[in-house]
Amino acid sequence: MDIEVKGYYLDRLFSAIQRSNKVKRHVDFFTWLQNSVAEFIPHDALLAAWGNFSEGADNARLQYDVASSLDAFNTRAIIGASKEVNQCMAYLYQLWLDNNRHFYALNNFGTSEFDCKFRKVFPELPNELNSLLVFGVSDLRGGNDCLYVFFSKYNKFQIKNTVMDFMMPHIDYVLRKIQHLGPVKTLSKISLPFNLSSLTERELEVIEWIKAGKTNQEIATILDITQNTVKSHLKRIYQKLNVGKRAQAVALLAKH
Repeated sequence: MDIEVKGYYLDRLFSAIQRSNKVKRHVDFFTWLQNSVAEFIPHDALLAAWGNFSEGADNARLQYDVASSLDAFNTRAIIGASKEVNQCMAYLYQLWLDNNRHFYALNNFGTSEFDCKFRKVFPELPNELNSLLVFGVSDLRGGNDCLYVFFSKYNKFQIKNTVMDFMMPHIDYVLRKIQHLGPVKTLSKISLPFNLSSLTERELEVIEWIKAGKTNQEIATILDITQNTVKSHLKRIYQKLNVGKRAQAVALLAKH
């Protein structure tokens, strides 16, 4: 890499890092990952797991947060199968320890022991996600470790040490300062007139967040779905409400 290209590359990297200062909410974090971080760490999903890994897979008390563009791979799905996911994370954690706590990649992991564990939890995803990159952080004061697992559709991760050295401290800092999504709380049902009774539970959730003034991107992050899925829900909601625009839907729903 010549000096001019290297300079341009580092400028882009530092610019991406500077944008982390604007991250205040989980939706900002997701946007930053997709629009800035992905240029240097190409990925389709990031799974963060933190807690006491030393208790073993069956007894580990881990917490999870997911930033993903894939419908079936989200925080709700992870928490719903936490025992099985703990086993997957315990395996990746041990590999991290065996690698002297240095980041590593599992390229084309379809033939690995991890794939056998992972496939049981997410049977639809192994065909979509083919490689992963694991970066660990030890919290000596808190007594916990944190694993950041980047999943990619590509068969191989090719990441420069410089990128990880510069980028990961900021990813770690940003995720620690924002509220993680956790389980989605059950929202109170709105009072519906007869002609809205055909709405599904998920459509009711979308409606609640529409009434709260959330954008499609924010709704996607809150409900752990993609923006395209949100748009599909909105299209069906508009049809059931017999309206053509978001503003019309908000005006009608504000009455209930």
